[in-house]
Amino acid sequence: MGILFGAQTEYVKSLAPMFALSLFLFIFSTFMGYSMGEDIPASVFEGVLSNIPDPTESTTIEMFTAILSNNVLASFLFLASGIIVGLPPLLFIIVNGFFVGWISYSVASELGLGFVVSTLLPHGIIEIPAITLCAAMGVGLGYQLINKLRRIGGLQRYVQDSLSLFVKRIVPLLIVAAVIETALIAVYV
Repeated sequence: MGILFGAQTEYVKSLAPMFALSLFLFIFSTFMGYSMGEDIPASVFEGVLSNIPDPTESTTIEMFTAILSNNVLASFLFLASGIIVGLPPLLFIIVNGFFVGWISYSVASELGLGFVVSTLLPHGIIEIPAITLCAAMGVGLGYQLINKLRRIGGLQRYVQDSLSLFVKRIVPLLIVAAVIETALIAVYV
């Protein structure tokens, strides 16, 4: 862990309970989205799907830019929304997991579960923990804000640590994940 997070390793370790909760909610909601995939029409996710360019009509750079900007924006939103008592990041991680489950079901229905795993795993192993860590930081932000109102803890230091981790570690991880995801799209489209 020290190699990946360097000087911020202790800060990341302090997020372990919130990360575990966020990851559990993501995995649970992914299974729910997958299991309910047949019952949910695509129209439910129209807003999300409209942000994703059609891979058959987009250049590799356009796909990379869309994937990266979507993931960076979502991750930052997971983090920053924690200012509202830490609850929105948990709701966002649930919705995100549900969407991943639903899209996995939809693709698996046409191309098989093996295809879903082989295309989701290479970038998801980086992207999902990075985004989940942002949700954990958001929950922690809400907790720190409550402590600040109770005159306990250091909100300013927490925000600095969170933003530093986001810029120095999360964004680079999301870049790597977007490169892998774009390459997979290029191979399969």
